[in-house]
Amino acid sequence: MTAPLFLQTPGLRRFVTAVDIERLAQLAKWGEQKHPDGTGTVEQQKYAETARRWCQDAFGSGYGTWADILDEEVAEAKAERDLVKLRAELVQVAAVAAAWVRDIDTRPHPMICAHCGEPIPTDTGLNTWRGPYPQPGQPECTVPRYHLGVEYPECRKAGA
Repeated sequence: MTAPLFLQTPGLRRFVTAVDIERLAQLAKWGEQKHPDGTGTVEQQKYAETARRWCQDAFGSGYGTWADILDEEVAEAKAERDLVKLRAELVQVAAVAAAWVRDIDTRPHPMICAHCGEPIPTDTGLNTWRGPYPQPGQPECTVPRYHLGVEYPECRKAGA
């Protein structure tokens, strides 16, 4: 029996749940996989150093992004030959991915109609949209929403 998982970082349970769901889908499709690491080449080590400099330069000039951070971490993992250090780098990749997902999940997301692409009003006090509720671990912004108002007959049909 496994001990219950106590996660303290805000948003991490949601991220872990989403990763678990994706891993189950991967296992169902591909089964358990074993592959060579394919890391530690001279070219990968050179690229890791370049990615580090790019990331530092981007943040130093005020233009750093999540993509810069993730690229640096992935490059460092791909450059590593030592299994213990490779594992540590991959954990860093996962942690950056978790932080990026948390950032996305906590941004204000406008309700956009999946049919017409127009915003759905949410400040009316009425139910103005229809669509599925998100699954556990799925951000609300990733489920399709449709206009419910009578002035949007095509959207109402599309969301039915």
